[in-house]
Amino acid sequence: MQLLPAMGAQLAASLGARYPPSPPIVFIIADDLGFNDVSFHGSPQIPTPAIDAIAKTGIAFDNYHAQPVCSPTRASILSGRHVIHTGIYMPFLQGTALRLNLSYSLLPQHLATLGYATHAVGKWHLGQNELAALPTGRGFSSYFGYWSGAEDYYTHQARGSYDFADGTRTCREANGNYSTHLFAARASEIIASHNYSQPLFLYLAFQAVHWPLQAPAEAERRFDNSTGGSGGRRAVAGMAAVLDEGVANVSATLRAVGQWEKTLLVFTSDNGGPTNGAEGTFSNNYPMRGGKN
Repeated sequence: MQLLPAMGAQLAASLGARYPPSPPIVFIIADDLGFNDVSFHGSPQIPTPAIDAIAKTGIAFDNYHAQPVCSPTRASILSGRHVIHTGIYMPFLQGTALRLNLSYSLLPQHLATLGYATHAVGKWHLGQNELAALPTGRGFSSYFGYWSGAEDYYTHQARGSYDFADGTRTCREANGNYSTHLFAARASEIIASHNYSQPLFLYLAFQAVHWPLQAPAEAERRFDNSTGGSGGRRAVAGMAAVLDEGVANVSATLRAVGQWEKTLLVFTSDNGGPTNGAEGTFSNNYPMRGGKN
């Protein structure tokens, strides 16, 4: 009995009835988001209705595993290779000559051969020492974001250098604007302006909720009475709330252009939240015992 092929055929037929042959793909990555810092995982402290809606109306992978830090996970997602093959076990430092192996064909390069328009928004962290290592050198036709691993959410300073690009151009006009707002707005602009006679791949890598702990004052005030007087926890909660609003804006734009039901949308985090050590950011990974390490 060929049960698995039969099941596969049934699944393909079911998906084919809902999705076009080359559906729009929106891949959203949060940064250092704690397992219990979303309300669909049970958090009573941080409401995340937009992220919850994706889980409720889609498939939640409860046995999903990522690498414990940033660059290794992103390298695996975009290359399809485990860290034992990429050789990337630790986050890249600012200004490093290290990069994801340039001989690898990445996901956007493959999708481009299938006719996709490919766009990247947000954090890169896979190489920045030459043009070929940048997003527009790795298969993305456009890029809007920062190349390093961590920076100020408003000034976009990373260890004394300004790090924010539009393509390969230094984007000075981003200075003073909160990154989560910038990334959600650019992603929504791409979705709204795209001609869907061509399939779309959008890689949206938010900065939130990676340190430094910076949230708009209004977002922090929502949690004045629910975080036990902890300024750090209040900031993380505000950052997660603004992240959820960004996801809500992207989801609303997909609905507005009639692509919500047709889109393959993925939401994940590169790793769990750091709960101790130099990067301890007051995240909550309950009931998991570990965190970013």
